[in-house]
Amino acid sequence: MGFGGGLDRHLGGDDGFHPVAAQRFHWSADAIPQGKGVTIDMAHKSRLRTMLAAFNGPQTVGSSPTYWIGFLAVVCLVFAYPFFGENYAVSNNGFLLVWTFLGLSVCILWGYTGIFSFGQTAFFGLAGYAYGIMSINVAPEYSMLAALAAIVVIMLLSAFIGYVIFYGGISSLYIAIFTLMLTLLAETLLNRTSGPTFTIGQASLGGSNGMVGIPPLQFGWGDWAVIFVDKPFFWLVATLLLFVFLGLRLLLNSNWGYLMVATREDPLRTQLFGYDVRWIQLVTYIIAAGLGGLGGVLFASWNNFISPASMGMTAATLPIIWVAAGGRSSILAVVIATFALQWINQQLAYSSGQYSLLFFAVLLLVTVMIFPKGIVSTVENWISRRQSAAPAPVDHEALQGGE
Repeated sequence: MGFGGGLDRHLGGDDGFHPVAAQRFHWSADAIPQGKGVTIDMAHKSRLRTMLAAFNGPQTVGSSPTYWIGFLAVVCLVFAYPFFGENYAVSNNGFLLVWTFLGLSVCILWGYTGIFSFGQTAFFGLAGYAYGIMSINVAPEYSMLAALAAIVVIMLLSAFIGYVIFYGGISSLYIAIFTLMLTLLAETLLNRTSGPTFTIGQASLGGSNGMVGIPPLQFGWGDWAVIFVDKPFFWLVATLLLFVFLGLRLLLNSNWGYLMVATREDPLRTQLFGYDVRWIQLVTYIIAAGLGGLGGVLFASWNNFISPASMGMTAATLPIIWVAAGGRSSILAVVIATFALQWINQQLAYSSGQYSLLFFAVLLLVTVMIFPKGIVSTVENWISRRQSAAPAPVDHEALQGGE
């Protein structure tokens, strides 16, 4: 989309509105005139709009009470699923949900800020290794602290790398090449860490065979400890995904989200408006690395294993396909596409790995040629257009009252 006038829509202008104004504008139930045709139901709806105002905006899909009621119903079904699902199926679906954090990491970078990066799998894999090293060398009761420390380490690493990229003046074309080089470099170095020399405390890096014996996440001590495996792991991942999803909606529809989109559309004009584009890109890059790191920690905890293959060329390419196929400008589309495509990938891998790679190659071609905005996003836009075209219901009681 062109940016001439687009920045005015994102940052405020004659043909748009400032995000602060959008956040402040809401109906109050006390301000609704008590006249004919006004019902208590309208007051309840206005309160609901007020509560959801911070999560709604043009940067995310869905803002009506109907959307949020459906969202709540899906959340309830997801959290109720382990009660009637088999242990293996629940655990496997929790594993598939882990990949959504990596997909969201790519989404907010590429889809909302315009930074095309192959480096998110490096943060994913390195976070898994960092968690493995720390969790093996501490008591199981401190595994949560080890997970938090691993994510912090990855975010600090991304801050250094991001500073070099954005404040070093690397162009957008070379960012993709630079991040891919870092990912392959991390894979190559970790492949060469076999033998007793590469041991940190009790944790052996394992070279190309990977690090084994990584303990699962645990909360609490002794008899009160909760070990996150199988169903508890599913609930943990689902809870984290819910908070991340709502947090990203809040972020993307805030002033910062408008600046991210403005940076994507025209960084030069955004800079001329007085905003430091490099700082916007750097902070977003760190947040995205944190999401990738969270996914890596959960992966290592579930798998009790992490290897350099998690940062290989194939691993670096798959998140790009998930986001492109889902729709890079919709976090909801990315969550749906990532889960669905990883499930398909898993089913194809059971029969033959070559079919999986062929499927993703064809999917990428179809997406680029037929669905450039993403398959899921195209469906979302079609549903939105149909709802917008539907005639508004006639309030017969209000018409009779007016007579």
